[in-house]
Amino acid sequence: MPCVYILLTRTDTLFARLLHGLGKHRYTHASLALDRDLGRLYSFARRYEPFMLPGGFIRENIHAGVFGRCGGADSLLLELPVSRESYEAIERRLAVMASAGSCWDYDLLGLALAGLGIPHVFPGKYFCSQFVADVLAGTGALALPCHPSLVRPGDFAALPGLRVVYQGPLAWADRRAPFRLAAA
Repeated sequence: MPCVYILLTRTDTLFARLLHGLGKHRYTHASLALDRDLGRLYSFARRYEPFMLPGGFIRENIHAGVFGRCGGADSLLLELPVSRESYEAIERRLAVMASAGSCWDYDLLGLALAGLGIPHVFPGKYFCSQFVADVLAGTGALALPCHPSLVRPGDFAALPGLRVVYQGPLAWADRRAPFRLAAA
């Protein structure tokens, strides 16, 4: 059975520190990977490493950009077994999004609405965890307890069907060993 992976992180960027300070959430960013080695890792985040905005749909690399600079960042890698049909639907959706990458924008207003518990959809806009939740729910890979726009990064860790495969420094998240599972 194929699997997809959700990488949760909290880096030391100003934006991540702000989100953590406002909500006291352990993780402030979510990414979706099509492979265990995180070679095909996608999210909604800053397009240019030094600047928070503009943001949008990006392909991430855990050894470059913000992730490369924040290798000691707290991270959690979750594995989600999916059907072949769901996996292929996820691949197709990501390919379509990548082909129109600059047309997708970061949803800063939506992030604020989510913080207030207000579900929303703004065409062509996502924030990181909303993107991951919407792709997984929209392809039948994962049932959500709430609207995708209300899913926070840390919420993925509590969903049934996901298995922790790694927890520790981000720089080691793509290696198969040693996995360090943290106590609850």
